[in-house]
Amino acid sequence: MTDQPMNGVGMPAALHLDAFGREIDAAFGHLPYLVGSASIGKTWRDVDVRLILPDDEFDALFPPVEPGQFPDGLWSLLCAAISELARQRTGLPVDFQIQRQSDANERFPGVRQALGLHDRNGQ
Repeated sequence: MTDQPMNGVGMPAALHLDAFGREIDAAFGHLPYLVGSASIGKTWRDVDVRLILPDDEFDALFPPVEPGQFPDGLWSLLCAAISELARQRTGLPVDFQIQRQSDANERFPGVRQALGLHDRNGQ
């Protein structure tokens, strides 16, 4: 048994998910992460992908809201639209969300696997 996290989506879906990660990186300047049950095993309901933005970048895109509430309509629309794009690109039931870094670190300490590392910067 290994302590290394595993990607539970299998092949070739993992390749498509990684390519999608590069698209997100190109658009936002940050790699997204595979999180949740699909990042650690083969039993999952959906594939959770999170783009974790530095607090200042998140706050510039989305106005502050009360603690425990979702950001504005733009946040909801972007998350829904990018989730659908990811489903089309990967064939997976992707749940995509953009998160504020301090909130993500405080509330969601689990496994995070960066997507899009392959072929980044020409490698």
